[in-house]
Amino acid sequence: MGVLAFITTELSPFSPGGIGRVIHNMLVSMSAQDRNRSLVFLVDCAAPTDGFAELFPDVGLIRVDTAAHDPYRQARFVGAHVAPPHAYTHSKQHWRSVAIQQALAEAATRHAFDYVEFPDWGGLGFATIQEQRLRRFLGDAVIAVRLHMAHAVLAQAEARAVSRSDLNLVDLERKCLRDCDVVVGQLRPFADLTREVFGLDPKAWERRLVIHAPPVLLDGRDPAKDTIVPASDQPIRFVSKVQGFKRPDLFLRGVSGFLRRHPEVTGPVGVNAHGFDDAYRQSIARLVPADLAPRFRWNEVSTATGVRQAMIAASTVVVPSDVEAFCLAAYEASLLGARVVLNGRNPAFGPDTPWIDGETCVKFDGTALGLTDALERVFSPSLHLRPVEPPVAAWPWETPLAAPGVNGTEPGEPLVSVVVPHFNLGSYLPETLGSILALTYDNIEIVVVDDASTDEASRSVIDQLQRKEDPRLKVIVLECNRGLANARNVGIAQAAGDYILTLDADDLLHPGFLSLAVSALERNPDHDVVVTQAGYFTGADEIPLPGERADFIDYAIFTGEAVVAGLTENRFSTATAVFRKTLLQRFPYREELSAYEDWDLYLRLSQAEVRCLVTTGVYFFYRRRAGSMIATSEAAADARALLIHDMLRGLPSPGPRDRAHYLALAATVDADARARRAFECELAVSRSGLFMRAAIKAHGYWARLPREVRIVARTGLLLAWRLARGAVRGWYAWRARRVVGSWLDDAVAFMAGRPSRVSTGQRPRRFSRL
Repeated sequence: MGVLAFITTELSPFSPGGIGRVIHNMLVSMSAQDRNRSLVFLVDCAAPTDGFAELFPDVGLIRVDTAAHDPYRQARFVGAHVAPPHAYTHSKQHWRSVAIQQALAEAATRHAFDYVEFPDWGGLGFATIQEQRLRRFLGDAVIAVRLHMAHAVLAQAEARAVSRSDLNLVDLERKCLRDCDVVVGQLRPFADLTREVFGLDPKAWERRLVIHAPPVLLDGRDPAKDTIVPASDQPIRFVSKVQGFKRPDLFLRGVSGFLRRHPEVTGPVGVNAHGFDDAYRQSIARLVPADLAPRFRWNEVSTATGVRQAMIAASTVVVPSDVEAFCLAAYEASLLGARVVLNGRNPAFGPDTPWIDGETCVKFDGTALGLTDALERVFSPSLHLRPVEPPVAAWPWETPLAAPGVNGTEPGEPLVSVVVPHFNLGSYLPETLGSILALTYDNIEIVVVDDASTDEASRSVIDQLQRKEDPRLKVIVLECNRGLANARNVGIAQAAGDYILTLDADDLLHPGFLSLAVSALERNPDHDVVVTQAGYFTGADEIPLPGERADFIDYAIFTGEAVVAGLTENRFSTATAVFRKTLLQRFPYREELSAYEDWDLYLRLSQAEVRCLVTTGVYFFYRRRAGSMIATSEAAADARALLIHDMLRGLPSPGPRDRAHYLALAATVDADARARRAFECELAVSRSGLFMRAAIKAHGYWARLPREVRIVARTGLLLAWRLARGAVRGWYAWRARRVVGSWLDDAVAFMAGRPSRVSTGQRPRRFSRL
């Protein structure tokens, strides 16, 4: 039997958080046999884990520090260069997923995996799921995503300032849920809500959905046989996190109204919960009337399990949150014997859950007045409640599952057409063709489409290609210049391959890209595109080898299906990707666009729910040059916004409201584009300077040095700096103690804080000599 792996950023009791509590309960409740084959990957958790072995006997623990992750080491596993963390400017979570994938890859050299479970929050499974579909590095392991509370669902539940990083994070989470083998829902109503938030296909969702509620444990305490009897001095408690979607504001308003209405109720009100935002806590504390404030007690969170359980067991517990995946706190409170009041609008407490109004709990309608009325009901002596019965289901890895992820045929070697549009790039075209011929995939044809080049060198290269008698080469010369989009469409129409690889005439490819992409698409018939990360270069000697400790001068990082972030920036892909030919026949490039024809294509593909696979490695090398089409088209300050609006207006738009949304989006992008363009211009000017170019070149040589040599060099430089600084300070101190009477002595005395001869009215010696 293979390993059961659980990836988490929290683990109870070592760190707070609901995800950590779920993992804790699962590890404690599973059979000894399953525990013996379990591995916990604890990601970026600084909390000490002393006592882990005693609490979870036979469970393995691997700590993953994504900040210390070495991408150069990972490149040897992937077979291609891996971008460093500073390249993931769009989302830190994308980088974290890359580091986790490497930790799993290294563990896979020692273990065979049966089941790997990720949380939905943060998109931590993104790189692992993509690499598993691309190259099956975990064998036949089932990759599952458990629904705790994705960032996208959280953004729907509470108001917050949304950044570009948030948009990219939503895309990462959506991609994980769409491409994983199994979705583990803790309750069906919340699983349905998650699917609706991400807009995923209901049929595909149902095929992969497994309902498994986590075990509810009381840490050694027996469940209560009955709930407590209400009393006037009974405490009312809030035991969730002090966070917006948990609705502590609703708790304070509703309880305050109840205390006003029933002054005979004298028990304390406790906000017994962790809070990480002091400003938010202070803002909601002001909701309590001044005369009732002494009744409210904050932050009484006991670290002793027994003390906290006894405190909850003697209380009325209110859970006012608008949305929960399961809410262990509510189940624990009920099983301890507390009287529980729940927000009936929360899907975790809805009609298809174990919570029954008037039997296991009292529900309210999600308003402060409704909570006040519910508290009246729960304090009524005539209302008898019983503890809830938590749902029980088989473990997800014991549930009959479909074949993991890869259900296509064994990879064959179908013909691939590499379409190369060309216009006045004769100096680069031979190098690009050499890059194609160096691919490890043999069954290719090369379709070069010359868009009526005008310079003599380019026309000479095209003439030479036309004279070549190579069956793999097709050269098409257009009679007049029609633009890049038309040249690509012509090449695709003339292509004979089952797959299309688009490549501009000045760019280069990693030799292994096509083999990886074709085999992945053959195994994954539901996916139509393979997207790669991109590295920027100016000369071929700047392209790092896999595992070489050197970086490209810049990177472009993509998530493939950028359904949300892709409306404001291109996080889909570069123009270079591997497509099924039938896809590009359905979605040709729009020839009326002057730029961003590739971005426009990906937007239309995303609206048609086309699925992509995304590499972790950098397999595409983009040549940065001053005269490129995109650099020329973005030269004007407002060109980017104009091009984006030109692109958006061509998207399917069924009604005026959708067109208005596109216009509003274009206006937002306009303002953002101007600010970003100003910054990029300043950055480009600084990079083009002689000093900056020399510095970038020196950094490249420095990065190629072995790590040990760099450590010794840094240590030597640090010691030299400290010695030099000590010498300078000693010299200043010595000069400050001398009385020579020169202008230098006066300056040194001033710096040393002593009175100079100028400040005392004496004439400096250098003036007396004039």
